Amino acid sequence: MSIRIGIAGWSTFSSVAKVLQLPVTGSQLEQYAAYFTSVEINSSFYRPHRRTTYVRWAASVPPGFRFSVKLPRTITHERRLVDCQALIERFAEETDGLGEKCGPILVQFPPQFCLSR
Repeated sequence: MSIRIGIAGWSTFSSVAKVLQLPVTGSQLEQYAAYFTSVEINSSFYRPHRRTTYVRWAASVPPGFRFSVKLPRTITHERRLVDCQALIERFAEETDGLGEKCGPILVQFPPQFCLSR
């Protein structure tokens, strides 16, 4: 079993690094990956990303780094897991760009999901 430490998103790390006076070089993701071993891609919940974007992100981090990717809200909140095979396949094709750096898929349900059946 491995434990990885990370946060939801890397975009704010450069400002944290400045406050902590950490050396910073490279993109925000590269800066983040120098200190953490995983990160949540929360933006995938709100909008799709091109496969090439995931490939670029994966190439920006060290070999042992992992991304957890949030399943789109279209699947969980709008479709409520019903009739969404094509959406899941699209998501899988896009995130496949992460290759071996893809960690868990995060699934967030709406608050009343279990009660609204």
